[in-house]
Amino acid sequence: MRQRFSALGIALAAGLLVSASLGAGLFAGLENFFEDLLFFEKPIHGDIVIVAIDDESLSRIGQWPWPRQVFADFLKALEKTPPRVVALDVLFAEPSRVGREDDEAFSRALRTLSYSVVLPVEGREIRLDGERGVETDFLIEPREEFRGSRRVAFGHVNVIEDRDGVVRRFPLALRHGEREFSAFALTALREGGVELPTIASLPATPRIVYAGAPGKVRRVPFFRVLDGSVNLQDKIIFVGATAPDLHDDRVTPVSAGTAMPGVEIHAHIAEMLMSGARLDVLGILPTLLWIMGASIATALLFRLAPSLAIALAAITLGAVVSLIAIISLFSRGIAPNLIHIEGAWMLASIALSGYRYFVGESEKRELTKVFSKYVSSEVLTEILRDPAKVRLGGEEREITILFSDIRDFTTLSEKTAPTELVRTLNRYFTEMTDEILLRGGVVDKYIGDAIMAFWGAPVDDPEQADHALQAALGMIQRLRALNADFRLHGEPEIRIGVGIHTGPAVVGNVGSELRFDYTAIGDTVNAASRIEGLTKQYQTPILLGESTRKKLTIDVPLVELGEASVKGKEAKIRLYGVKMGV
Repeated sequence: MRQRFSALGIALAAGLLVSASLGAGLFAGLENFFEDLLFFEKPIHGDIVIVAIDDESLSRIGQWPWPRQVFADFLKALEKTPPRVVALDVLFAEPSRVGREDDEAFSRALRTLSYSVVLPVEGREIRLDGERGVETDFLIEPREEFRGSRRVAFGHVNVIEDRDGVVRRFPLALRHGEREFSAFALTALREGGVELPTIASLPATPRIVYAGAPGKVRRVPFFRVLDGSVNLQDKIIFVGATAPDLHDDRVTPVSAGTAMPGVEIHAHIAEMLMSGARLDVLGILPTLLWIMGASIATALLFRLAPSLAIALAAITLGAVVSLIAIISLFSRGIAPNLIHIEGAWMLASIALSGYRYFVGESEKRELTKVFSKYVSSEVLTEILRDPAKVRLGGEEREITILFSDIRDFTTLSEKTAPTELVRTLNRYFTEMTDEILLRGGVVDKYIGDAIMAFWGAPVDDPEQADHALQAALGMIQRLRALNADFRLHGEPEIRIGVGIHTGPAVVGNVGSELRFDYTAIGDTVNAASRIEGLTKQYQTPILLGESTRKKLTIDVPLVELGEASVKGKEAKIRLYGVKMGV
């Protein structure tokens, strides 16, 4: 119970730490980077077209900047098949380098149009004011003579670069004193008669929902409009520089190594506004609940999983499912904080892994140290899977007990030097223990020259009687080989008796909190010990109680030896000997 609440406390602490990081705005750059990877291709409205001031147009028309007469001719050429609106992303803030007549030509063209034209304004050193929105103290705008036409509107071309230099947002409106300008793309759509019912709900600086990488929006070279070879009737036209040498491009989340022309950014904003697409950050409360939920889920998976590897696999699966949910929400216009949500899974799992290894796993390491010499590797694996099976206390189980004892040990010890006797016993115990462990038994203890072992706990063993008898037969076989070596070196031989009995016993750790033994106690244990003692009387090396014989499934020749009284039990026990050498 204490470990359960410790794990939960660690997970909650990890969740709170991640939440604090979110509140402090840490890892914002990394969050932006991973969010950029979630953009996917979307269709572009067919009415949006870019008329590109590209390299080919520059080579045909001449060096930039072009005379204003070129733009006047461009606007007149469009009159043959009038567009819905032309958004001309070129700042006409300075007098023409050709002369005043050039400016007048462009001004006359603007006054005679049958369609709307949007000219850009640009704020320098814009700032975000919580109450007034985005403001600037210095505005670059077209010359006065270009502002008089009723067909001319103005929109700001400012976009917002994050610290990493990537354009992810734009101001919906820009204030300069008492004047306010809508975004360039928004003004173009309004002038083109496009209804935009969702504009009112957008924040002051919306995220740009890009529809694809640079080149996604249809482009028509500027010179082709001049020569009348293209029909752009009823189109929403954005005119701007795409030639790399004009340096009007920015890095975007979808750049993929290629900067996007500024005019195309405005076209993507127009597509976003027309389609109603948006990308809103998931609210702080749902995000915090998600972070804490991930942390608590991590704690539960650590608690329920039988091993560290399975726990980490389950947590990884949970993090992947969480990531899929984030991607799904992103595609629907909601941007959860990927870094902190996934970070909650990661930090909680790292903290709990450390806790489980340095604290929780210490119990298993101690159990391994204690039991590795007394049980088989298979039994040890089961113990480590559930250490609660060997905590202080016990439970009643049906087990099969084996007792073995060296006959005439007193005589043997009298004839053998103490150091030689210890060496002989160690060789004997090693061989006998190996056989018991080989058959899946638990070596309970060594009592002088005797061995006590049992089957059926802590791991259930439906074939416990078979395994105990096979261990006894193996012990006799190993003893024969051992005695052959003793004879070869002139050492005294060893004879043993083995008693086996099956029945209920209390199995568990018996002792104090500081020192205890994993053992079995009860009448079955006493009966097995008494049966082993009767091997001398019946002159047989292996003696079984009837309860063990009834559970045997292996074919071993037995001989019934009758009933015998066992000290401490009123009822007699029917005994069976093993026909050796058959």
